[in-house]
Amino acid sequence: MINLYKAMPLLVLLVVWELMVSIDPTKEFFIGSPSGMAQAFVSMHAEHNLLYHTGITMFEAVAGFLLGTILGSLFGVSLWSSHLLHQIARPYLIVLGAIPVFALGPVLIFWFGTGILSKLVLGFLITFAVAATQAYEGGSQADEKLIVLARVYGADKKTIYRQIVFPCSLVWVLSGVRINISMALMAAFIGEFISSSAGIGYLIILSEGLYDVNAILVGIMIIALMALFFNKLVEPLEMKAKSWK
Repeated sequence: MINLYKAMPLLVLLVVWELMVSIDPTKEFFIGSPSGMAQAFVSMHAEHNLLYHTGITMFEAVAGFLLGTILGSLFGVSLWSSHLLHQIARPYLIVLGAIPVFALGPVLIFWFGTGILSKLVLGFLITFAVAATQAYEGGSQADEKLIVLARVYGADKKTIYRQIVFPCSLVWVLSGVRINISMALMAAFIGEFISSSAGIGYLIILSEGLYDVNAILVGIMIIALMALFFNKLVEPLEMKAKSWK
């Protein structure tokens, strides 16, 4: 029943949208229509193998997310063990996290080409900064009393690092996976949008050149569904992190 209530605004929007276009068909050129999107979906699948392009975008997003999150988390935790290293790395992480994705795209595509690699690197850089920051902040929030107690009982720095600091960092990283996967998807899409030969961003650019609003909306709908799918996928990780906290 709750899911039905959630779907009601979307259903109302689709019905009103279709009615507007049926009353004045000239509007479809500018705003598309649900029925036109359905036709465009079938046409795009037949002409361009929509599943293939969707898979390309998903692979770029997931690969960039995993690389950036794993390596960023390990780097962020290592910063806890060295105050000097943290002071050196901190401004670079701030700059990397603050640079708009759109600004990095053209340079990376120039360096790594228009294929998958440039989108993967773009997703990696964006998620790396977030994961490293989250991991360091998590390690910094480790219970000082627990660390002191561990030292009293003879625990060395490596044991404290492994048993106390790393788990705290992991909780913070898992708490931010929803942000990171969204950032990785955005990076993959923007990379494709700038220059590519495959992916949903490529299909949207192709449709834009043909002034096919319905096909553009299909591409946007697929990106939105990917975002919902990824968010649902990482939800258990966030819940786990909250329970660990």
